[in-house]
Amino acid sequence: MAQPLISDQTAKLLREAWYKYLDTVESARAPLYRYYRRLTGHIWDAEDLLQDTLLRGFGAIGRGEVISESAQVRDPRSYLFRIATNLWIDQVRRRGFDPREWDLPRTAPQADRSIETREAASVLMSVTSPQERAAVVLRDVFEFTLEEIAAMLSTTVGAIKSALHRGRANLEKKTEMTRTAYRVPSRELVDRFVAALNARDIEGVTKLLLDTTILEVYGIGSERGKNMTHYRVTFENAKGLPGRAEAKCFGGEWLILVWAGPPSKEVLINVERVEEEQGQIAQIRSYYFCPEVIIEIAAEIGAKAWSSPHGQNQPPETQARIAASALLPWVTR
Repeated sequence: MAQPLISDQTAKLLREAWYKYLDTVESARAPLYRYYRRLTGHIWDAEDLLQDTLLRGFGAIGRGEVISESAQVRDPRSYLFRIATNLWIDQVRRRGFDPREWDLPRTAPQADRSIETREAASVLMSVTSPQERAAVVLRDVFEFTLEEIAAMLSTTVGAIKSALHRGRANLEKKTEMTRTAYRVPSRELVDRFVAALNARDIEGVTKLLLDTTILEVYGIGSERGKNMTHYRVTFENAKGLPGRAEAKCFGGEWLILVWAGPPSKEVLINVERVEEEQGQIAQIRSYYFCPEVIIEIAAEIGAKAWSSPHGQNQPPETQARIAASALLPWVTR
């Protein structure tokens, strides 16, 4: 029998290191999310980039890339903002990104139009380059020094001053911009999935999945296949506990919101997005461990978010791992 590429013990050590790293950089997470929110103007893009930044930071430290730059390790905020800025610029260049070509979805309910308009307006709807947009946000929103920004962008203070001047000038020339809608599932499919979740009907959930369906729980792990164990374990753990799922249109996309607690004291504890293929669910993205996303959506719809969704008297990321051990069967500590 062939030996596994990575032993169980090695995998356990890597998970422990990942969780410890997340605990260490926890204070930088919310500012990073706001940074990407300003740059992209979109909640999902911001969270995707945040997850990529955290992963890249973990890999860079593991490879020893910052051993000789101990000041960066002692200041995870600046270190991660540097990674975040470079990741944003690389992605813009790689995709040939042109914000002037975005399109807002035209089918969203009126209640969500203000969200879309504000998001589009917050993307720095100008002809600024990605470096100029990053410099303006880093300086004017997060108050980094010129020297810190120059280090992040691998340039000189003089170049940053020029970028700030051009960026601020171009912000005066904003034009109306739209955004391409994310490929969303049908309302019918989401309603069927929500009904199965509320009935805690594992067979009903399974019938809506493909053999290749991927469940991604951001920051924790993923599972694949029609017979994934996630919902089976979740239903078992939720026996006797008040809670429900709900379909909600947010920014032109039908989401699944998960609520906990009695009706008079309900709080939002999770947000899930699904993709549709051949009338079934092809991918599920769970934001249970993404507090910034949950808090933002709760605020937009006038609801309460679970402020400490993963336990009590522990830092949020530590609480997340404690809860994950029970919620997600593939996660162990």
